[in-house]
Amino acid sequence: MLTKVTLAVVASALAFVLTGTSALACAGHEESAKDAAAKAEAPPPANAVTATFRVNGMHCPGCEERVQNALHRMNGIYKVDVSLANKRVVVIFDKAKVSAEAIVRAISFAGFQAEAEV
Repeated sequence: MLTKVTLAVVASALAFVLTGTSALACAGHEESAKDAAAKAEAPPPANAVTATFRVNGMHCPGCEERVQNALHRMNGIYKVDVSLANKRVVVIFDKAKVSAEAIVRAISFAGFQAEAEV
């Protein structure tokens, strides 16, 4: 009896390994992951601009994340690169949807002093 149970467990494990782990995920989750990857790789539109902001008050990775989250919530932000070491944030954004002044306000609202660099 023990041999039959062991054989059944081994067969189940082998079937799992051979079919891969994707059988456990539903199709909707796989599609959303592919969509997210496609959006991340999509180039910004032609009217996108890049601006650099000096940010004072960041002292840890949590500060970086707070600034990044504040900017990603804004409509028209395509990419945010936060550098704790340089105290700078580089933002690619749609100038028709958001302004540099609005970005400074969002960073300030997150608790940091910011100014656009020319």
